[in-house]
Amino acid sequence: MFMNIRRARPGRGRTAETLPDIERIVAIWNGCRARYGAGGPFLFGRFGVADAMFAPVALRFQTCAVNPDGAAGEYAAALLALPAMQEWTAAAHTETEHLDYYEPADA
Repeated sequence: MFMNIRRARPGRGRTAETLPDIERIVAIWNGCRARYGAGGPFLFGRFGVADAMFAPVALRFQTCAVNPDGAAGEYAAALLALPAMQEWTAAAHTETEHLDYYEPADA
């Protein structure tokens, strides 16, 4: 799945090949939150390196409108609400480069 912070692309990137990956990521998020997440909104409670690794995944989910239910959805929302993520998103909206592959005219 691609990531385009500037545009929503609901359904794009969801293919027969990516659906098992999406399900696995959601299962990881739900499992970590259930087992280790009591100390906060992130995978292991407090923000850590695993959360930094999954930040681009949360943005890809946002781009393609993958909205997991339950703890996984709450986790994605917590990542997207981080000040650093908000800064990243704001900076992306100031970009002037345009890549036709990710921003085709048909959308």
